[in-house]
Amino acid sequence: MRLSLKNEKQRLFAGEASWLPISVILLLTFLAYSGTAWFHFVYDDRGQILANAQVHYWRFAPHYFTEGVWSFAYPSILGNYYRPVFLLLLLINYKIFGPYPAGWHLVSIGAQVGVTYLVYRLGWRIVGDRKTALIAALIFGLTPVHIESVAWISGVTDPLLALFLLPSFLCYLNGREPREYRRWWQAGSVALYGLAMLSKETALILPMLIFAYEWLGREKTETTFDWQAALARVRRSLIPTMPFLLLTVVYLAARWHVLKGFGHEMVPLAVSTIVFTWPRLFCFYLLHLVWPFNLSVFYDMPYIERPGFESFFLPVAGLVAAGALVGLWARRLEKRSPGARRTVAFACVWLLVPFVPLLDLSVLPIGEIAHDRYLYLPSMGFAILLAMAIRRIHGGSKKFLGLPGAQAVVVAALALVLGIGTALQDRHWANDLLLYSRGVARTPKNKLARTNLGNALGEQGLYPPAINLYREVLAIDPHFWLATYNLGYTYYRMGRLEDAERYLEKAIAINGVDSDEYFYLGLTLLKMGRLKQAGLAVRHAIELQPDGFAYHFAMGMILKLEQNPQGALREFQKELKNFPGETGAQQQIEGIRAQQESSRTK
Repeated sequence: MRLSLKNEKQRLFAGEASWLPISVILLLTFLAYSGTAWFHFVYDDRGQILANAQVHYWRFAPHYFTEGVWSFAYPSILGNYYRPVFLLLLLINYKIFGPYPAGWHLVSIGAQVGVTYLVYRLGWRIVGDRKTALIAALIFGLTPVHIESVAWISGVTDPLLALFLLPSFLCYLNGREPREYRRWWQAGSVALYGLAMLSKETALILPMLIFAYEWLGREKTETTFDWQAALARVRRSLIPTMPFLLLTVVYLAARWHVLKGFGHEMVPLAVSTIVFTWPRLFCFYLLHLVWPFNLSVFYDMPYIERPGFESFFLPVAGLVAAGALVGLWARRLEKRSPGARRTVAFACVWLLVPFVPLLDLSVLPIGEIAHDRYLYLPSMGFAILLAMAIRRIHGGSKKFLGLPGAQAVVVAALALVLGIGTALQDRHWANDLLLYSRGVARTPKNKLARTNLGNALGEQGLYPPAINLYREVLAIDPHFWLATYNLGYTYYRMGRLEDAERYLEKAIAINGVDSDEYFYLGLTLLKMGRLKQAGLAVRHAIELQPDGFAYHFAMGMILKLEQNPQGALREFQKELKNFPGETGAQQQIEGIRAQQESSRTK
């Protein structure tokens, strides 16, 4: 009896010991990002969450599967984002937390903690060493390069995608083994892949990852190239990928139906310009993985139209050198540990393949081709590679944390530097003013950074410095729509109606597809007493965006002033239907009905 009790205690303590290291890593990850819980809604959060009635009410949920992410704001513009599961998450969050950001941030932090655990499981499965997997999870969990995906509420798309993509791949690994419930593992893998694609389109890389895993996992016995053997290897690698490819076809068909295409060009770029830009862009990403500091939401990454030494040839040489070094290192590992070369190769695949959906730079907005959030999935492969390298460090006769002394020192130093780097750098995301001030300091010539800083200042009533920023941008680019529109809007808020009318009309001439520019032009004309012109402008805004907040209310006020109570009543009722509980519309409806009742009784 004592022996069995002793064995049972040993088993329990062994289980606790196996859970203790990863638990500590998850706790450190939570602590590193815990400060973001006090941050505000920033960047696109206000437009995508607070001003988006479609994520406030359950009745809009079916629309998530038939519309793009930004269709609520720009129904006449063909978008590139089809993410129903992401919109469902926004809806659930809004129902639980409402317009208070703390709960939203805790969800993002929780997602980062969950993905960190999954990276640990992934590393353990493909490397086969738990300590290497723990180090990889530590690097992934603490690296500051994920600040954009965690501190920015709307950036949760990447952690959300990973919460489905990684379990899908792990289920696939279970399903390829002769174990119980194998078919269920395979079915679960495909189902999770579907949810991942509906979270963010980057999930389309999973079939590539599975094909690469199958290809690399098959021993090459031929010493010379053989076409038949190569085709047979391709066929054997494709077979496990087929269910995922078939589901991909279904997803792409749905995406084509909803978005009217797989993707739409936002910036007309020559193919040569795109190709010439790649090396510098990839060097930028590699540098941020190696040195994730001095981060910003904006980066000056110009398009390279002609290859130059610094802009093209030097980055190409750097990438080739980095690849050669990894290849030499993998060969040395193979001599000591058979199979290590394939593991390194697959980690490199995981590092590179997530960039495939980003290769077509023309579908990304101008000035938006470089963002740290694009490194969320690639950083998993990088973390595994770095963890494998750390495990090759030798030195120190004593062991700490189960690692040789030298390795333990490196891991502890890395955790300290990354954790402090994250805790210090995420403060730039606390509010819009800090975020855009950082953007302007980091990229002084970035037009979007300056315009957004002007918006942040304007929201605080600091109109003169906001106007100065808009004018600085327009001095660089007189046709920059966002600065033109916001300058007109700022003049409207200041009561400078003639200036507001001039710049809003100019914004419409530059880009006449945004409903708000017509709406605020209508309000400007309304305040100037030009009711007919105001009505035409607001009507056009409603045509572009029938569900725009306060659009029907404004139209109702115009009709009321034009002595058209029946038309005004219809508009106020439409406003109330779109936004139940809107007290202003309800009061106007009651007032008109009271007047009508009074007229009938006289």
